[in-house]
Amino acid sequence: MSQANEHADAAIIIPDEERSLDASNRLFPKEYDGHLKSLMIPREEILSRIQTLAKTLSKDYEGKRPVMLCVLKGACPFYQHLLDALQDCRQGYTMEFLRVSSYHGTESTGKVKISGGLKVEDLKGKDVIIVEDIIDTGTTLSQLIPILQEQGNPKTVEVCTLLSKRIGKPAAYTAKYVGFSIPCHFIIGYGLDYNEIYRDLRDIWVISQKGIDFDQSEWAE
Repeated sequence: MSQANEHADAAIIIPDEERSLDASNRLFPKEYDGHLKSLMIPREEILSRIQTLAKTLSKDYEGKRPVMLCVLKGACPFYQHLLDALQDCRQGYTMEFLRVSSYHGTESTGKVKISGGLKVEDLKGKDVIIVEDIIDTGTTLSQLIPILQEQGNPKTVEVCTLLSKRIGKPAAYTAKYVGFSIPCHFIIGYGLDYNEIYRDLRDIWVISQKGIDFDQSEWAE
């Protein structure tokens, strides 16, 4: 498994300072007014980067049919658009899904919980690409990948993540394929959540204090 991103297609670096992006034309649910501090990555940039990642994957996996293993729920939008882009490249694949969690609120618990319908033994002898939404500490992957290797015995295992967060210390795992390198802010949108809300945002945002403090019971049923 990869422990360093040595691929020529390096991640796009989002600077530490807040980006001066016009968010006035961004569409989001009305109930999120005041919950979004700043726009980090617009949808258009996300989709453009996904096209580039798909071209890189199709080159690296030419003549192969990798298992695209989606980590639920956060990676779903990225996974969907990545598979669409792979089809544009005429790259074949098979689809599998896995649910893994290590977050409560804004903090990683450091303990990985695995569930879902994946039959790990079906990975035997196959090239597996784990599709993630974000890597920060790398704890989740550092625990997940050995399980897949030991129980499934795949031929290869690599990770394609949309985001890699710069947390100020070495991560336990570093993906080979990375869309964006981002500063250490808690972000939401494009599948990323805060306590299971905000996944339905089309863009990636930094959450505001109001968004963090929001009580979901305030919403009418």
